[in-house]
Amino acid sequence: MFRKTPFILVDVFTSKPFGGNQLAVFTDAAALSPSEMQELAHEMNFSESTFVMPPDSSGARRVRIFTPKHEMPMAGHPTVGTTWVLASRGEIALDSKSVDATLQLGIGPVTVTVESRGGKLDFVWMAHREPEFGVKRDDRERIAEALGITAADIRDDLPIQVVSTGFPFIFVPVRTLDALAKCSPNLRALAALFKAGEPRVATYMFVVNGSGEFSARSRMFAPFDGVAEDPATGSAAAPFGAYAATYGLIKPAPKASFLIQQGVEMGRPSEIRVEVARKDGGALAIRIGGRCAIVGEGSMFL
Repeated sequence: MFRKTPFILVDVFTSKPFGGNQLAVFTDAAALSPSEMQELAHEMNFSESTFVMPPDSSGARRVRIFTPKHEMPMAGHPTVGTTWVLASRGEIALDSKSVDATLQLGIGPVTVTVESRGGKLDFVWMAHREPEFGVKRDDRERIAEALGITAADIRDDLPIQVVSTGFPFIFVPVRTLDALAKCSPNLRALAALFKAGEPRVATYMFVVNGSGEFSARSRMFAPFDGVAEDPATGSAAAPFGAYAATYGLIKPAPKASFLIQQGVEMGRPSEIRVEVARKDGGALAIRIGGRCAIVGEGSMFL
C-alpha cells in the first residue's frame, strides 16, 4: 500500500514563476525516515529539497535539507523557500508587517523574518551567523583551469578565499561578465584543488558592478554535492556580504544593502538581497532575503 507524501514546488529568489531556484517542500515529513527523505530528494533532483517536521514545544519547526546526494546542515534558498511556504499556508501567522519565526536547521536555530503588505506575504529574510574566514588561495592558475578561464580573468586585487556562515564556499573574484559567462567546471581540475580526505568546497564566482550602486552578479558550482550549477545560493550570498565588507567593497557602518543577481546564464534569473550591519564590538550582522513564487503541488508515493 502506497503512502502519499505531499509537497509544494516553489521558485525561490524570484517573484515570477519559472525563474529563481527550484525547491520541493515536503510539508508533512514526520513519518519519513532519513533514507526516505534522501530518496525523495534524489527523485526530485533539485539543488535541495526540504522536509518539515511538526512544531516542537517552543513552536519552532525542524527543517531538514537534502541535496540529491546528502543532507545539508543549512542552506539559504531552502530556508527562505520553506519559510515562504509555511507563511502562505498560515503556519507562520502574518500578525504584523514584520514577523519573526525560528526554524531548527542542522546548525541549530535560525531566525527568519516574514514581511507582508496589506496582509499579503511580500518578502522573507534569513539571519546568518557570524562569518568564518578560511584559507586564502594563491593558486590562480589552477583555479582558473578548474573554471575554464585564464588566470588573467581573475582579479589580483581581491583574494580567493574560503568564507562560511554555516556552509563554506571558495570566493573567486572575476574581472568581467564575459569571463563569468565563460566559466565551465572542469571536474578533474576542481577535484585536484583539494587534498585527499579534504572536503571539496563549492566554488562561487562573482563580478561586481563598475559604477553606481554596489551590486554583484554570480555563479556557483557544487558538482561534488550533486549540483552542477545553482541558480541562486543564499548560503553563499551571506558570506559574500562578509567578504565584501572585509575587503572594502561595501561600508557596513551602520548598514549596507545590495543585490546579487545569479542564474542568468542558466536561464533562471534570481535576485538575492543582502544586508550587512556592523554591530557594537565590530562583528557583522548579516541577513539575506528575497521573494518566491509557488508553482505547483502534489504527492510522492512511497
